[in-house]
Parts: sequence; C-alpha cells; structure tokens
Amino acid sequence: MREAAIFRMMSKPMFAVDEKFVAFYDGSKPREASVFGFKEVGGRLHYQIRFTGFSSFYDDTIPVGEESGKMIKGTMKDFKRSQKEAVQAAKSRQSTEGPSTSAGSLAGLLEPIPIVGFNWPPLLKKVIALDHHRIHQHFEHQLPCRFTVDKIMEEYLEHFATLPEVTDDGPTNTVLIKKNLAMVKRMFNAVLRNFLLYKPERFGYNDLLKENAEENKVEYQCVSQLPNLPASELFGLAHLLRLFANFPQQLKNLKLNNAVINHTIESLQGFMDFLEENREKYWQEDCGYVTLPSYIRRQLSANGM
Repeated sequence: MREAAIFRMMSKPMFAVDEKFVAFYDGSKPREASVFGFKEVGGRLHYQIRFTGFSSFYDDTIPVGEESGKMIKGTMKDFKRSQKEAVQAAKSRQSTEGPSTSAGSLAGLLEPIPIVGFNWPPLLKKVIALDHHRIHQHFEHQLPCRFTVDKIMEEYLEHFATLPEVTDDGPTNTVLIKKNLAMVKRMFNAVLRNFLLYKPERFGYNDLLKENAEENKVEYQCVSQLPNLPASELFGLAHLLRLFANFPQQLKNLKLNNAVINHTIESLQGFMDFLEENREKYWQEDCGYVTLPSYIRRQLSANGM
C-alpha cells in the first residue's frame, strides 16, 4: 500500500495544460473538460480541471496518477462514438455467437456501459447559472410562470410533428418522444418539492401549498403533510433544467440500466436543442422574478416599519 502511494506521488501527468478530455463529473456524468493548471494538495500533485461551458464554480481537482476511469483522452464526440461502437460490437457478438448460459459469457454481456449525459448547449448552462444567482439575490419565480413545463412540452410536440425526419420506427418516432416527455413530466412533479427548489424558494412554495390546502379545506399538522400541486403547471424552464442537470442519476434511481438511460437521453436531445432555440422566449433574466416576501419583511423590520 505504501509503495502504491509513493508511486502515485511520483507519477508524471498524462495530460498537459489546455488539453481537452472527458472527465466524469460527480463520478458518473461524462463532461468535456480541460486542464487549466496544477496544484499540490496534501503533498500530491493534482490536475485543476474546468468543465467546458461551465463557470469556475464547478472546477474540480483530480490527483495525478489516478486518471484511470476519471479522465479519458479525446473530445466528448470521440467518447460518444467509442461508446456507440462498443455497444454495437457487443450486440454483433451476441447475435453471431448466439445466447449463452455460461456465467462468464453473461458477465461479459452485462458489463456496465458508461452513462452519456446530455450535450448541454452553452446558453442553457447560462440559464442555470444566472437563475441560481437571481434566487440567491432575494428573488423568486412569479408563479405560475408564463411558459410552464406543460406549455413548453406542448409546443415542442407541435414543433416535433413538423420535422421531416420523424419516422414510425426510428429513435425519433413520435410515440417514443411522447412517452419520454410524459416520464419527464411525472418525474418533475414528483421530485420538485424535495430536490429542485433552492432553500430560499422552499418557504414561498410551502406558503403556496398552505393556501391550496386551506382553499380545499385539507387538514394538516406539519408542512410535510401538505398535498403537492402539479409542479409542471406552475414552474418553467429554469426548474426543468435543474432536473435535466441531474437527469442520469434520476433515471438510475428508477433502476433503469445504462443502455436504456443512454437511449432515453439520446431521444430527448432534440428537446434540449429546442429549449436552446427558444431560450429567450421561455426565460429571461430580468422577467418573471419577484422579490422574496421574507426579504421585504426583514427590510421593513430593519427600518422600523
């Protein structure tokens, strides 16, 4: 163990400054990144990496000598191509060799395929960053949003129906898209309350749930007992992107295998591109936000009012 540690400390970097590669953000999501420097941490040399299209807030460090499984040479395009070729090769071997019941053969076929996340358009990454800034500057979204998740999906399906490449048997068929959008909507409604709201937003959303409970004469003892509202009828693009930022992990929570997860994400990439094209329509930094009531109350109290 000690010899291995010394070896890692003496390892020479495999990647140079400004070199682009694919890194696994949070240990599971592949993202294109580059090395922007080196620094010593705890007596060990570390790469300083920045994810392409992301701000310095998401910078990470990886110890030199631990590149395996964390840093892959080449661009994201190269990585996706190699993964696709690996899947096709596995399918080809399976079809030519026929089914096998041996443990070794099954282990080879069931070897996990790395998950490939969305190809994030830079403008949508910017929406997430700017929205995060607004929320933490004492603002919240005015609900319902002008363009809710339901409305956005409805407009995408109308747009999708006009595309010439739509087929009945390919990965872009209408049935598949409708099915996957419906899944996204169900997931969005299920996880928003616990996973998609920033802390400053939770109080306002709980107030909204209380108002709804009182209007419908629903009794409750604590906030956790409040019935949810259909989030897709209230929230819009910014919160939908928060879901997509952790979408692969949400799919893994559904016990889907990596091949199905990749296929699902691939079918929704067109939706992601549609959101980029209509970003200014669905979200603007200076529209759709209101000052947090709690912040207003604190300011009034501080001024003796």
